Amino acid sequence: MPTKLIDVFLRDEYLRSYSVVLGFVNAPIFEQDYVDRARAQMEADGWSADEVQLARFVVRDGD
Repeated sequence: MPTKLIDVFLRDEYLRSYSVVLGFVNAPIFEQDYVDRARAQMEADGWSADEVQLARFVVRDGD
């Protein structure tokens, strides 16, 4: 299953990286799918909806 690292920036400041693994069966996987998962994780980590909306994401290959 493809693993991607999602680097999260807020106001040009690096916040953290999320390691995201998506295991869709018989469906294409797009970078936006990884970003959506990172956004959901940010919300679960307690970031406000406004902060999640303002965040910028860089998707890169994981290990």
